[in-house]
Amino acid sequence: MPSKSRLTFAFFASLSCAFVMMFEDIGEAMGAEWIERWDDHHVWEVMIMAFLFGAIAVLGLEVSKMRRYQETLEDKVNRASDAFEDLLAAYFDQWAFSSAERDVTRLLLKGCSVAEMAEIRNAKEGTIKAQTHSIYKKSGYSGKTQLLSALLEDLTHGGSVSV
Repeated sequence: MPSKSRLTFAFFASLSCAFVMMFEDIGEAMGAEWIERWDDHHVWEVMIMAFLFGAIAVLGLEVSKMRRYQETLEDKVNRASDAFEDLLAAYFDQWAFSSAERDVTRLLLKGCSVAEMAEIRNAKEGTIKAQTHSIYKKSGYSGKTQLLSALLEDLTHGGSVSV
C-alpha cells in the first residue's frame, strides 16, 4: 500500500517550491535587496532543487510500491479466477454437462436472460429453456439462484454466511 505520509510530504514539498519561486519572483519584481543578495548565492535555486529532488525520490518510491501492490492484486485475482474455473470444471464434470450446457451455465452465472442466451448462442429460446432444464435436473438444483449459491458456498468454503 502506498504511504499516505510520504505522498503528503511530496505534495507539500512541491507546493513549497511553487511558493518559494513565487515569493522570490515577487521579491525581485519589488526590488527587495535581500532577495537579490540571496539570489546571487543561488540559495533559492538550491532550496527549490533540494525539495523537488526529495519529492521526486519519494514519488518514485511510492510509484514503485504501488506497482508491486497492483501486481500482487492482479496475482490474487488471477488465482481466484483460476480457482473458480477449476471449481466450475469439477462440477461440470461431476454433473456430466455437455459443452452446450457448460456454455449456458456460464451465461446463467453471468445473469443473462433466456432471450440473451439465445441471441449469444445463436439458438432458439426453446433450446435454451431445454438446456437450462437439463442443467437444473443434472445438478440437482431448482434454479439459477440455488445453483449460484451452491457454487459460492463451495468457493468460500462455507464462509459466505456467518452465523
